Amino acid sequence: MNITQKNHNRRTSPLMRRSALFFVAVLFVLTAGAQPVIVFDKAEHNFGKVNEADGEAVHNFAFKNTGTSPLIIKNVTTTCGCTTPEWTKQPVPPGGNGVIKVSYDMKGRPGTIDKTITVLSNGKPASVGLHIIGEVTGIDRAPAEAFRFKMGNLRLSEHHLTFNRVWSYEKPSLTVVAYNPGAETVKIEFANLPPHIKAEVSPASIGKEQKAAIKLTYDAAKKNEWGFVSDRVSLLLNGKQDGQYYLMVTANIQEDFSRWTAQQLQNAPVLTIDATVVEAGKIKRGEKKEYKVKLTNNGKSKLLIRKTESPNQQVKVTAPREIAAGANAEMLIQYDSSEQSGAQSKIITMTTNDPQNSQITLKLKAEVVD
Repeated sequence: MNITQKNHNRRTSPLMRRSALFFVAVLFVLTAGAQPVIVFDKAEHNFGKVNEADGEAVHNFAFKNTGTSPLIIKNVTTTCGCTTPEWTKQPVPPGGNGVIKVSYDMKGRPGTIDKTITVLSNGKPASVGLHIIGEVTGIDRAPAEAFRFKMGNLRLSEHHLTFNRVWSYEKPSLTVVAYNPGAETVKIEFANLPPHIKAEVSPASIGKEQKAAIKLTYDAAKKNEWGFVSDRVSLLLNGKQDGQYYLMVTANIQEDFSRWTAQQLQNAPVLTIDATVVEAGKIKRGEKKEYKVKLTNNGKSKLLIRKTESPNQQVKVTAPREIAAGANAEMLIQYDSSEQSGAQSKIITMTTNDPQNSQITLKLKAEVVD
């Protein structure tokens, strides 16, 4: 009996092993193929005309997980403190729903609403851009309060136009209101406009206590740069040019990775930085120090470092333009502590083609002593 049972086990054991392996393989394939998919009801919301007095403009962007595994929202980012996102924190099961709540603070911001919100998740696509637009009707204020910036005989509501995040294919517009408090009519024109900025003014001439809208449209494709960029738009007032007659225009030009295909995202570069904070410790004033940061591309395609910069004149950064898949390289940070004193925190911004790390902020911290 024992011998027969033993022989029977020997005959059936290979079959059982093959069956077990087959089921493990099937389970692996099914698990590997499981992927969450994020689908929004709509990616853009137009608030229309709203009143500054109402405080906030709020919209809920609803989404559904049409995939086969739980969806997790990793982060939701904006580039303006005026726009605040809230989102579903719990994993959303297949077939489940979630929401991205976006609140726009209208206080002190009459004029155009044009903001982009980026949703990062473990789903397909990994990055989704949402957009809110509209027009804020301002509260009636005394001219001195509403138009704080003086330019010749005019007063302006703003002198610095910030386009925040702009996708590389977008052409957003912002408007500044000019007010003429004087008796003389003022004609507004533009001088030496950059080719990527279109400027319009309506009406072109402003009479006593009248207003005009100065509209600037920004063509990111024509600018042909990445990251933080700036321009000066020079104005002519009654044909006169002056060094003080200008508008400052800034933008942060980024790639819209929500346009990438699933295959592009799967084969995307992946940037890893060994330290996003460089602790320099104590440095004697006047010393010049160098620090190296290791950059690694753990992805499947070439990593492009499109721009590396610091707003601090004391910091110079040298980085490779590209890193092959699986390779690494060094970024060199040079710090000049001349005319510095006490605790220092310097910002370095890197813009890349990694969908999950398209713009990274690094810090150099030091204590400058005598």
